[in-house]
Amino acid sequence: MKMFFSSETKGSQGEGKARFFLLAGFFVLCFLFVQPQLVAQKLTAPQWYQKGQDAQRAADWYAAVECYQEALRVNNAYGDAWYALAECSYALNEYSLALTYLDSASKYAKDKIEILNLTGFCYLGLNRVQEAQNLFNQVLTSYPNNIEARFGLAQLDILSGRLTGAETRYIDALKRQQSNRNALLAVALVSQEMGKTEEAQNYIQQALRYHSKDEEVQYIAGWISFLNQDYSDTEYRVRTSINLNPDFDKSYELLATVLYQQGRFQEAVDICDYRINRNREASTAWYLKGCSLQMMDRMEEAYDVLEQGLDIVPHDEMMRSSLEQIVLETFNVEDTRRSKWAQYHIAKARDYEKQYEAPQAEFEYKQALRLNPLDIQARSAYANMLDRKGQQELYLEQLNFISSIQPVSVKVADTIEAYKSLLSDNLASRWGVDPFYLDKKRWNIGLYPYGTPPQLLHADASIVTVRAVENYFLGTANIEAHAYPETVTYSQAFRHARNANQDYFVLLEYQETERELLLKGTVFSGRNGLEVDSFNIYRTGNDRFTGALRYLCNSIAQMLPTRGLVIDRNADMVLVDLGSTDGLTKDTVLTVVKAGQVRTPDNTLGLEYAQNDILGTIILTEVSESVSQGRYSRAGFFDRMNIKDEVIIVPLAKESTTGDEATTQAQSSERSVSVTSGEETQLLQKRITPTAEEVTGSEYPVLSRMLQDIYIIQ
Repeated sequence: MKMFFSSETKGSQGEGKARFFLLAGFFVLCFLFVQPQLVAQKLTAPQWYQKGQDAQRAADWYAAVECYQEALRVNNAYGDAWYALAECSYALNEYSLALTYLDSASKYAKDKIEILNLTGFCYLGLNRVQEAQNLFNQVLTSYPNNIEARFGLAQLDILSGRLTGAETRYIDALKRQQSNRNALLAVALVSQEMGKTEEAQNYIQQALRYHSKDEEVQYIAGWISFLNQDYSDTEYRVRTSINLNPDFDKSYELLATVLYQQGRFQEAVDICDYRINRNREASTAWYLKGCSLQMMDRMEEAYDVLEQGLDIVPHDEMMRSSLEQIVLETFNVEDTRRSKWAQYHIAKARDYEKQYEAPQAEFEYKQALRLNPLDIQARSAYANMLDRKGQQELYLEQLNFISSIQPVSVKVADTIEAYKSLLSDNLASRWGVDPFYLDKKRWNIGLYPYGTPPQLLHADASIVTVRAVENYFLGTANIEAHAYPETVTYSQAFRHARNANQDYFVLLEYQETERELLLKGTVFSGRNGLEVDSFNIYRTGNDRFTGALRYLCNSIAQMLPTRGLVIDRNADMVLVDLGSTDGLTKDTVLTVVKAGQVRTPDNTLGLEYAQNDILGTIILTEVSESVSQGRYSRAGFFDRMNIKDEVIIVPLAKESTTGDEATTQAQSSERSVSVTSGEETQLLQKRITPTAEEVTGSEYPVLSRMLQDIYIIQ
């Protein structure tokens, strides 16, 4: 019994010791885990603030915000922390939130002049221009030498297109403080924008002399070299910037772009992969990687990359357009992947229909059908839109196409039969013409990406844009558009346009920031190279690229006068290949001009022809969707009109109306008539007239954005 008892006791003691050590180990682990939390909770408000400053200097805005919020939990009256929160919000483009933080900061740091200046810059970000101007002037009234307020007024000058005024303010600031980092960078960027390349280099060299250890100074120096296409210096500067701050993502972005421009596509892909590994939502990295793979003719890989990028960042319209061009140019019509991308546009079209925005909905349905011509869902919806517009012939054409590729319901079959019966005696049928086979191409337009290739966010964005416009015009009846696949100078575009017999060519410049987009177009005569018109298209907010693209296509279509051909004749009754879809109505008067004698004017948009080439006029008596019939009256004693002679809508004469009545009439017709000396030439003239909302906004969005970035507290 003793032995048994003794053994049991020893076992109990062993188990007790084991439990003790286990519990001790558990408490040690808990202590090791909890200790940092306890230490963290004991940090003072200034200590949290200092941690936030360190994160802010590394441009880690989210970590900085967390630290400042912790500082305010410890001390809610910490004015510097409130101000630093406002700085971070400003850096993240959250201007309204920044103003809220600045209100709190002003309660606890009332004498901090920086609060007023940052408030002014937030007003600028919110486009509250007058309030910003008043605030900066208020600061300068009390502090005449305050450089930041002068920067704010210079930014207002840039937003108003006054680069010279901005340059003067920056130079004036440098007189007060010649080594000021922000002033040197700003005047360098503005000088570069003004074309003062030598002055820009002088200022950026001064900035490098005083601030060579600043990663953003190195980055701006690289950007200016990039604009001047000095790619070797750009690469050197951005790599220096990365060495100074390995977390500075903008330098990686520019490095990948400069490698792409040099044709070092695999290296660009490697940099993009590095950026994606650090931030899966780096949309420009996904986009540039896809572009690089396209340049290496690895289309399937490019498609996969862009598809994955859009799954992560679905709002990147330029990436979507680039992917859609791969689909259009490389995938078979039967490829099932086409359906996925068509569905996006179908959904957009339905949203527009719910908002009663029919033109936008029609644009999206057409985009869907270009991507997937066999999409019955999109074609049916588009057909219904045509029916609602009263375009019954086109509606029947769509239904016939649907029935040719799949069996249709009894209801649709009955609709087809009903419309066939209804249209069996229409104008085209009576003349024995099938409108579907009419060749209505009258205009040959060239689209050229203009200038140097650099883009801040999307490489080759102007090339993607002109190709998207070309794809859009594939579905239009009267315009044949050709996109040039690389950036050009004026002389290159003119030479190509003249050799290709293009009526007009458009030089397109593309600028964008994370929030803004600006398309600048200049229209030239393809015959003599003279400038005939220009337009700016500014967009911000959601769907800005799609909106700008739609407006650009409409601008090109509307700038061209309507012209057609005589396609048949029976005595004095004439059939022309223009109809109600071309804007014709009963009693419209058409001028008949000898074939081959209509040409574009020298220095304006429109048409001109000699008076003695006018063969007569046609007054329309019946108009259908695609063709029209009218009574012909010859101009002279002899009847000289032949099939294929041209017809042009007779515009309203200037002298018929005056004052407000004439203005209203000119706006509705968008045409005017003038006759040259000797009344030898008739001129049908048309101008591009963007609406106010299309041209509102900065003329220099990229410059303005970069200046905003360098104002962020260092």
